[in-house]
Amino acid sequence: MKGETTTIRRRLRRAAAVFALAASVCAVSVGCGRAPDGGGGAGTAGAGGEPAFSGPYAAEFRKAYEEAPTDLARNILKDGRITEAEIQEVYDDYNTCLEPYGLQATWSAEQGEAMGRYRGSMSDDEELKVMDECHAKTGAGDISSLYAATNANPDNVDQAAMERSVYQCYAKHGLLPRPIGEDEYMSTMSTVGLTDESRFEENLRRWHEFFSPYMSETFDGAPNPDYKYDMNSSQGRQFWSCGQDPLHQ
Repeated sequence: MKGETTTIRRRLRRAAAVFALAASVCAVSVGCGRAPDGGGGAGTAGAGGEPAFSGPYAAEFRKAYEEAPTDLARNILKDGRITEAEIQEVYDDYNTCLEPYGLQATWSAEQGEAMGRYRGSMSDDEELKVMDECHAKTGAGDISSLYAATNANPDNVDQAAMERSVYQCYAKHGLLPRPIGEDEYMSTMSTVGLTDESRFEENLRRWHEFFSPYMSETFDGAPNPDYKYDMNSSQGRQFWSCGQDPLHQ
């Protein structure tokens, strides 16, 4: 695709939503395993025909349903489960919104969202603005983030505890590029509870740069000369498995 870019900042900001839901690094980049679909908020018919959600993600599904911008998004959410096929369907809607700007997105469970530009040119900030507007119009990002969260953390356990478990998994398997204590990791790289956007992005950048050997690109989207461990390496696979399911590694 002409002018293709993975817009890693946008993917990291979308990953922030997943951190907020699941405290998982799964969606930051490639390589996460997953269950066949995302549940945890089972929906049944309630009063007035509106769905009544139950399960660990009932509140998240209810909020997403109430704020969904389209009938398509509401229909995907109403049963409290999200399938990969449904995400592709809502991303078709997202791409219809992007098309006039010469942009097209792809989504996969392994890689999350990637963006390509096939005509025209625009700055990164302009591209991010269009992407945010089209996400708001379609709900594609919220639905894919909720899918990732329900698969990464199906019991919806405490965010900070889950992120500490991710760190402990890294340490257990010798995946830390250099020594760092758990409390320092949480204070300098965790995004749990952060509402200030600049601090949020600063911690994401630190996390990305600290784990540079596992990243094919730099935080700003350039090829990463320090990239060592892809998904063909046992260390690379273990790194992303810790992010996906730290409690069972």
